[in-house]
Amino acid sequence: MFTKAFVPYKGYWSSPFSRWQGMLANQDSIDLAAAATKKFFDLRGYSPELFDGIVFGTTIPQKRWFYGSPHFASLMGNPKISGPLMAQACATSTVSLNYAANNIETGGYETMLVATTDRMSNGPNILWPNPVGPGGQPAFESWVMDGFAMDPMAETSPTGTAENVAKKHGFTREQSDAMAIARYNKYTDALKNDREFQKRYMLPLDIQISRKKTVVFEEDEGITPCTEEGMAKLKTKPGNVITFGAQTHPADGNAGMIVTTKEKAEELSADKGVTIQIICYGAARAEKAHMPEAATFAAQNALKAAGLSISDIAAVKTHNPFTINDLAMQKILGVDEKIFNNYGSSMIFGHPQGPTTMRIFVELIEELVILGGGYGLLSGCAAGDSGASMIVKVN
Repeated sequence: MFTKAFVPYKGYWSSPFSRWQGMLANQDSIDLAAAATKKFFDLRGYSPELFDGIVFGTTIPQKRWFYGSPHFASLMGNPKISGPLMAQACATSTVSLNYAANNIETGGYETMLVATTDRMSNGPNILWPNPVGPGGQPAFESWVMDGFAMDPMAETSPTGTAENVAKKHGFTREQSDAMAIARYNKYTDALKNDREFQKRYMLPLDIQISRKKTVVFEEDEGITPCTEEGMAKLKTKPGNVITFGAQTHPADGNAGMIVTTKEKAEELSADKGVTIQIICYGAARAEKAHMPEAATFAAQNALKAAGLSISDIAAVKTHNPFTINDLAMQKILGVDEKIFNNYGSSMIFGHPQGPTTMRIFVELIEELVILGGGYGLLSGCAAGDSGASMIVKVN
């Protein structure tokens, strides 16, 4: 449990997310994250010099990825600092925030920037040395596509793990479709009044698409509406419940957050009347090939560490690559739908992996501010049947 880790109000951002092979498909994710960070600094009036450390979360190699963290620090304006490169699939942001909070708690750092970015589009295709292959033929791996296809420990795809959880709990196709529609409808709440909610935190990106042309990328790209009629038309394998409409899609984007002391957070805050405290972190691993349950188990561990129950929580946000994630959490934890994934979730706006739960955490904070404060719970599953969760308190 943390007592010293705080976040300045508005000391965070997320870019819009772009669907796979969309607007950001040809942008280097590290360069783009650095440009977004500099734009964020200009917007908030921050100097890159105020940070004494960073955590850089990214999971999909780009050119010069070997130098990722110090390279990013230099590009964003502070070549004097560095920090670890974190890569834990879709839990990368949550794990990165936990690392930063621990460093603030122990006094190792005063003000850390947690920056996360990924580009799932045009992912690397790798030839691994294989001296015993026929004629020394190398082994081939498509970093993104092979990850979608098979978890080597679960011995099935991520979708297969979701089907296993659906069978375990008896979830039906009708329940899955209804959850997908509910999640889409909650995302549309963030678009009301000219995207009033998203504009509380979303940072437009300047994208150079040719030598002479730059465009402003302002809102999520490639969102697919979920309707009863549309969902009913989708096919799935006999005995399965999850259609393409009941799962997330790969995406590109970046997000970041300042983690610092209470005093520094107040100094940097856009509103000194708002206090944001990181309370605790929880992790878990589900049984083999049951990945969606890990988000619930991680949430249970975070709640236990904080000495809280689900009834104490004002808002819950999840990385939910499948409808089954939220169906399982509702069944096991008894989460009230009224507080569950309001304003959107990764099932609808996509998951670039590294920045996915950072955006969700930012949305959670903003929802708590609108509510006038309270405890918020973030949780999500990740590769290898694992999960990570975090609790935040807003006053």
